[in-house]
Amino acid sequence: AVFLHRPPTALRKELEELREESRRLEEDTGPEDDAVPAAAYVTQLYYKISRIDWDYEAGPTQVKGIHYGPEIAQPIDIDSSQHSRCFVSDYLWSLVPTAW
Repeated sequence: AVFLHRPPTALRKELEELREESRRLEEDTGPEDDAVPAAAYVTQLYYKISRIDWDYEAGPTQVKGIHYGPEIAQPIDIDSSQHSRCFVSDYLWSLVPTAW
């Protein structure tokens, strides 16, 4: 899959839509369900920013997923037991575009 760069206004609109959806979910749920909409909102927000679709079935030391970058989709497969947490964090942040 190819990810095309979207203008900043499109990203802002998507983030506003996520906020509005989160507000609606919070209104539709009771106090005992507060964590679910918040978690769903945060997960969607992380995806919108990072464009990483995580493989949640990967082993405990594997950091796996697909990054939908500005040009091509790129698989991520890092054995975290072979790299420092700082390296893994720096690598993942390097995938996030800084131009908004």
